Amino acid sequence: MKNKEHEIIEVALQLFSEKGYTSTSVDEIAKESGIAKASFYKFFQSKEDVLVATVVMHGHKIDDAICKMYSDTHLPPEQKIAEFVRIYLQNSLDTKFHSMMISMHDKSLFHSEKLIEAFLIVEYKLSKWTTDCLVDIYGEQVEPFAYDVIFMIRGMMMQYLILPMMGLKPNTTDEEFAALLANTVDLWIKGMMEYNYVPIWDWKQLKVDPEHIKDSPIFKGIMIHDALLDLKRLLHHLQVSDEQKEEYRQVLQELEQEILSDVKRKGMLKAMFSFLSQEPTLVEKCHLLQSVLDI
Repeated sequence: MKNKEHEIIEVALQLFSEKGYTSTSVDEIAKESGIAKASFYKFFQSKEDVLVATVVMHGHKIDDAICKMYSDTHLPPEQKIAEFVRIYLQNSLDTKFHSMMISMHDKSLFHSEKLIEAFLIVEYKLSKWTTDCLVDIYGEQVEPFAYDVIFMIRGMMMQYLILPMMGLKPNTTDEEFAALLANTVDLWIKGMMEYNYVPIWDWKQLKVDPEHIKDSPIFKGIMIHDALLDLKRLLHHLQVSDEQKEEYRQVLQELEQEILSDVKRKGMLKAMFSFLSQEPTLVEKCHLLQSVLDI
């Protein structure tokens, strides 16, 4: 029998996919889970924490299935891509993870450090496994363009999941699609090797494993972008004189320019953060930015 925490996660995932994250309340999650709202907080501190848990659970389920697949000594290497595609599709359809992701139109969700980190770790694991699988099948010569192949695989899988939600049904079963995609990947790779394909991305530069997540330019870029937007919103609602507000606005504008400049002056950044932190409502976002920028 599943424990209550997993039950809450699965209920939340269902509600997020049906109603959207923003429109789903903690009250609804608790009610559908058969517990009181107060009991919900024994398992999760917030609705956001449940969302992070759904991402982590999605990754764990795929990990477990891939581990089981690799334990099958009778499965030929060339069938592993098709099996991985089937595993990913089946897991996404069973958990409704893909429909939840489409419903998450509220970009403000992605200022969450925990959420971004959870997503990037799942992405890293999927990319790492696919690269290992491709090397297992085709040898080390596939490594230079492995990420280009992964990009195409993931693109086709996402379209396969999304288009039915728009009313366009596939003419194949999941198993047939997985086999078709595996055959297509085989043609791509053999063609790339024959015609000396020049990779779009250098996969060796991709460092989004758990040890590099917070150093990832993707992670830092999103955090900086959203923290600056949050500061602008907070500034707009400050209960101070127009003159003070204009001073803060000018400093924030200069701060953004300094952050986006090729050469950052740490002394100048520290001075601007110090000035903005005089206002208590801006302190949290200033500290977040300083942490990301290592100031």
